[in-house]
Amino acid sequence: MGKIKPEFQENVSETLLIPLYMRAKESKEENPIITDKTSEAILSMVDYNFSKFYTDVRCQLCISFRTKYFDDAVRNFVAKYDDAVVVLIACGLDPRVERISIKKSYQAYELDFPDVINLRRQFLPESSNNRYLTGNITTEGWIKTIKEEHPSGHFLFILEGVAMYLTEEEVKRVFKNIDDNFEHAEIYMERMNKYLSRRTYLHESVKNTNATFRWGCDNPKEIERWSDSFKLKSEYYYYSDEYNRIRKRIGLKAIPLKYLPRNRRSLGIWSYEKRDRIIAKQ
Repeated sequence: MGKIKPEFQENVSETLLIPLYMRAKESKEENPIITDKTSEAILSMVDYNFSKFYTDVRCQLCISFRTKYFDDAVRNFVAKYDDAVVVLIACGLDPRVERISIKKSYQAYELDFPDVINLRRQFLPESSNNRYLTGNITTEGWIKTIKEEHPSGHFLFILEGVAMYLTEEEVKRVFKNIDDNFEHAEIYMERMNKYLSRRTYLHESVKNTNATFRWGCDNPKEIERWSDSFKLKSEYYYYSDEYNRIRKRIGLKAIPLKYLPRNRRSLGIWSYEKRDRIIAKQ
């Protein structure tokens, strides 16, 4: 099989190649945070100039941390519910379902732009329990599809590497659409702070694409004010929670990542659980 050259219609779509490269690179480290042989294989089949990402060690670490965190979130959610439905928003070329290889039965949906899903299908086959959806994540079309298939159940939505490319109003719309359509839902969302969201040029890899950061948030409680339904469940920050592992990898360069206030909680994952209607029924 010859190499495949990606052709993207959306500027942000190109950024999916960053985590692909970082997962594959991390997988080859001596003591890897994640092991992802599928990403290694996909990387070898993509015709693209990955050299622009070679030196971005911090990005490699952050993507590895988030990958492991989201993988664990899916495992824990599926273990907890017999009617689990997992929706991977902005899936890119991440082989999460293959990587975590959960034996327990559950339904997964993977959503992205049509150009991304078309590319994805060339590397990763779709299956009955892992269906692909195309569309804009801020619209309700894909939500209606899932709702028709699963009128009840417990839903886990993962927004990985996408919220920072949306406007605040678009992020609010995603939360509202989920709130309006699902009784039992959890949302795990990767986010950055406002400082970084205004400075795409500081990201060593993203600055080499045509994508631009558009949204950041400093206070996880701010999302709770968008709706009475979703309540903060957990907070996780790469540079503070994983500082010791970062320090072992990059040495003294890690110090400002944890101890400068603008860096400490600049990147991480917030999770929210829809609780109001569940509590009301108890």
